[in-house]
Amino acid sequence: MTCPFLRVVRHVPAGAAVLEIGAGHGVFATLAHAQGAGRVVAVEPDVRKVRAIDGVGMIAGYDEAVRGTFDVVAVIDVLYKVPIAEWDAMLARMAARLRPGGLLIVKEQDPTARFKNSWNRAQEWLASRLHLTLGESFSYESPAAFTARLERLGLTPEPPHRIDRWYPHPHVLYLARKLV
Repeated sequence: MTCPFLRVVRHVPAGAAVLEIGAGHGVFATLAHAQGAGRVVAVEPDVRKVRAIDGVGMIAGYDEAVRGTFDVVAVIDVLYKVPIAEWDAMLARMAARLRPGGLLIVKEQDPTARFKNSWNRAQEWLASRLHLTLGESFSYESPAAFTARLERLGLTPEPPHRIDRWYPHPHVLYLARKLV
């Protein structure tokens, strides 16, 4: 309810093969399929959230559970639960699954938006205490630092997009292409 999925999924081209990492209940994958994506695969390590979804290959596991390449790889509100020291390896695995010209979509929180980020951290702290999500980390990086990280990994990022208007959380969207 508080994630601007429609503002993110509009970047998925029609007919695209899509891989979502850390899919949760499969909302993004379902929307990608409904808007005309081709093959859609969603990977989620929390087996409590994995369910059958028409048109979506839902897999219980981590990103290593999937082989092949995709036009789009998406990770929505996942990285913050992964220790920042592991981000480069995880993002490199995602980039390796992109076809040349493919699009990496990352939706995270902007820690530089102090008020909204405080609200987000409080909500995530509670969700962690209630064991609603996996992971114990609260890793955030400024949009400038994350964009530089994507460039270091050989991707070509667009400037970050703030997509949090009318939302209580500081949503920021990163779009990066794999050119070769």
